[in-house]
Amino acid sequence: MAAGLAATLTWVVQPVRVSSDSMTPTLQPGEQVLLLKKPWAGHVARGDVVVLDGTRWVETATAATAAGGVVGLSPDRVRAAAHDVSGTSLVKRVVGVGGDTVELDDGALVVNGAPVVEPFVDLESVDGVWFGPITVPTGAVFVLGDARASSVDSRDLGAADLDTVEGRVLSP
Repeated sequence: MAAGLAATLTWVVQPVRVSSDSMTPTLQPGEQVLLLKKPWAGHVARGDVVVLDGTRWVETATAATAAGGVVGLSPDRVRAAAHDVSGTSLVKRVVGVGGDTVELDDGALVVNGAPVVEPFVDLESVDGVWFGPITVPTGAVFVLGDARASSVDSRDLGAADLDTVEGRVLSP
C-alpha cells in the first residue's frame, strides 16, 4: 500500500531542484520545490510560479520565428536563448495569460495598462529596460524570471504555449 501511495504521489507531485538564479530572491539556486504536475495543477493564473519544458518552448519559438516571426522576437535572440535552455526545465513566474497585454516600462511590469506591484523584483537591476507591449495569444502564458536581469524568459522566447507548462510550483 505504501508503495502504491508513493507511486501515486510521484505521478501528481514531483520534487524539482532550482538550477539557476533567474528566480531570486523568491527561489535560490539549489533550492528544492514541489511541482504539482498537469493535469492536477489546474488553471494557470497570473502570479503562479510554473515549470516549463525548455526544449518544447525553444521548438515553438524557433518555428514561430521561421514562419515569419512574432512581435518582439528576433531569430538571433531565440537562437541565443535556445543554447541556454534546450534540454532543461525552467522555473518562471506567469505575468500574463491569453488576451493580456504585457510590457516593461523602464523595468516595471505593466499588464493591461496597469502597473503591477512586484516587491520581489529588483527594479534598479532592470532600470532602462523597455519591452512590448505585446498581446499574449490565447492558449499561452507570458513568463518572466524574478531576477529579470539574468533571466531567459518570454522576452527571449515569446509567450509559452500552455502545453509547455509541466505544472505549478507549490508555495515557493
